[in-house]
Amino acid sequence: MVSFTGGVEAGLEVTRRAGLKKIGMELGSNSPVVVLDDCALEEAVESCVSGAFWAAGQNCIGVQRLYVQEGIFEAFREAFVARTLEYKVGPKLEEDCDMGPLITEAEAQRMEAWVEEAVAAGATVECGHKREGAVYWPTVLTGVPGGVKVDCEEIFGPIVNLYPIADLDEGIRRSNDVDFGLHAAVFTSSLDSAFRAVEGLEAGSVIVNDSTDYRMDAMPFGGVKNSGLGREGIRFALQEMTEPKTVCFNL
Repeated sequence: MVSFTGGVEAGLEVTRRAGLKKIGMELGSNSPVVVLDDCALEEAVESCVSGAFWAAGQNCIGVQRLYVQEGIFEAFREAFVARTLEYKVGPKLEEDCDMGPLITEAEAQRMEAWVEEAVAAGATVECGHKREGAVYWPTVLTGVPGGVKVDCEEIFGPIVNLYPIADLDEGIRRSNDVDFGLHAAVFTSSLDSAFRAVEGLEAGSVIVNDSTDYRMDAMPFGGVKNSGLGREGIRFALQEMTEPKTVCFNL
């Protein structure tokens, strides 16, 4: 079996070279969260800020796209930006530091370039978009048009897009409108809405009332579409790596 974690282009090359072997791949995501107006707003904000920025966004299931119902969009935006601005950014060896640098300065420069592309296309920077070396401050964008990189590709950095939506149906449709499907999430107090989201969202996992950045090893972990093949997690990885044998006795 060939197991690989990385980007889509490298994953495609692995499949071309692997031959007749089992393949397990995790190839990233562009994780959406749908926030409905019947949610616990403070909990949704806190979970999504943490899910977006705690690892400087260098997390395959980190929050990237937030689809917030119109009735609470302004309140959510204000609270989300305010909480983001409270994040202490700097050296991770400092005990009270919330977020450190990206893995290289080149990655931080890529963040700058992707945001500049979005701004040139009409997006608004609500906070962040500041860089010092490899450190790129947590950045929140609104008014992001479709088709720019921060909207449809995997950012893998501390950038989040906020979009207003009319209802759950629009949130599901727009969540699915990318080539990735690793984790998705929904915040709601309605079990009916939760199960509609679970059924409609195209993702390997759907998290209800927590951010996409929720995972434990007991879960099957993997995605659909360009997010990969197969499932990780202790039990499920063992199953992927096992070749079943069928034995029949005629007695």
